[in-house]
Amino acid sequence: MESYPWWSEKQKSLLKEAKTFVDENLPKGEEISWTREFPKELLEEVAKRGWFGALIPEEFNGIGTGTTGCCIVAEQLSRVCSALTGAYSVTMFGGTEQLLKFGTEEQKKRWLPRVARGMLGAICITEPGVGSDAASIETTARRESDEYIIDGKKRFITSAGVADIYLVYAKTSDRPEDKAKYRHLSAFIVEKGASGFTVERINELGGWVGLPNGYLDFNGVRVPAENRIGQDGDGWKVLVEGLNFERTLFSAGMLGPMKEGLRYAVCHSQRRIQFERPTIDWEVNQFKIADIVAKFMISRFTVYHAAHLMDLNAEAVLEAAMAKLFTSEAYERVLLEASQVMGGDGWTRFYPIEDFLRDAKVNQIGAGTSEVMRMVIFRQGIRALAEDLKMPARRMHEKLNVPISTPKPTVVTEINEENILLILAEDYQVNPGLYMSREDIKTRFAGVKDEKLNELLVSLEGKGFAKLYRDGKGTIQLAKATYAGLKKAKPLQYYQWFPEWINKELIF
Repeated sequence: MESYPWWSEKQKSLLKEAKTFVDENLPKGEEISWTREFPKELLEEVAKRGWFGALIPEEFNGIGTGTTGCCIVAEQLSRVCSALTGAYSVTMFGGTEQLLKFGTEEQKKRWLPRVARGMLGAICITEPGVGSDAASIETTARRESDEYIIDGKKRFITSAGVADIYLVYAKTSDRPEDKAKYRHLSAFIVEKGASGFTVERINELGGWVGLPNGYLDFNGVRVPAENRIGQDGDGWKVLVEGLNFERTLFSAGMLGPMKEGLRYAVCHSQRRIQFERPTIDWEVNQFKIADIVAKFMISRFTVYHAAHLMDLNAEAVLEAAMAKLFTSEAYERVLLEASQVMGGDGWTRFYPIEDFLRDAKVNQIGAGTSEVMRMVIFRQGIRALAEDLKMPARRMHEKLNVPISTPKPTVVTEINEENILLILAEDYQVNPGLYMSREDIKTRFAGVKDEKLNELLVSLEGKGFAKLYRDGKGTIQLAKATYAGLKKAKPLQYYQWFPEWINKELIF
């Protein structure tokens, strides 16, 4: 597996070491697919090599390779089994990353060196009645002197029971004004063994073999105030700030199985003879393998691009969401195609492909569903590309008399109802099915004030010459001339146009 040009020498060395370790331990991962045992010994070996400290600075006994280093480890460990990479990754975004960003110096000294030595973590957001809508968390944390008392339940908690620390999000305020400002949640580290803190149930899942996932019950659990991450009411901020890291690292854990899917598809088809030739010689399989290569390499690039941005302390909301969405959907296609290339063998449990394939669906649910990722990408993408997505001004070509774009629309100096109606009529010529946005209108008038524009548009609406669209706050966003408005602005001949080839006898 190749490194990228922007990686440090330490990151490149980490890749070589992790790959060697994983190559030697692939058989243990295949054993786990049958025994379903939690990979405790393998995690201890990972800890001995210092890889739990990939994200942690050297001052706290880490190796300081950043988000990229975490992704390198997760990618390689995921080739062994989902239980290994799952326990590792959840530790990184189930306390470690949040401590680094929001923890006090005392909290960092208390917990980070222990994480670097292999202490496992878990993240507790999802509840029986709360999934993607994390702001509606019902678990409560009530302040009592220098402690918080936590009551509630969490579910679908990865590493339930085996983790040593649990990053728990709980509601600390019922005040509507706090909820409106997302200041109603707080984040806490709850340690295993706390009184009233119990594993309620372990789930039987369709994948993630060997990795405990379950329900947690908090019955009057007393947590020292010093275990709170950030200030009271900072929980939403802590949660949201960690999402980019979580989504990127979660995606890195899909890359290993995708690579193994490619390997088995190629190796199997090179050795399988049908119709007197290896099945890899058939174009249909070559095309499947080509798609696997493309999806794997694009996924890998998007993941490490997002990780690199995070290491540069750049905002990577869009990049992390794209990595999560694309990789999780590419993963499913890659493993399905690899299985298809392998034929019946691909569906047996005697090759690891079947085991990896069973994890495909959860990849599109965990760390944010594909639907949520699309919502994030829509919002962030529109914002990031705002300048490039502005509607180009359009005008009628002088000679061709057809609509074309123009970089310099005519600016009108005097703003009045007549001129607004004329501009709406011009827009009807070039965009007959569309409204004009208020920004489109403002670009046609030099220095027009919003109050004046609103006054004139409302007046035109009242006279029946314009239709207005208002947003949920009642602000005028779009305007369009009515039939009556078009008639008042210009005669019919102004709007008429016919191509030269049309038979004039057809025009009436």
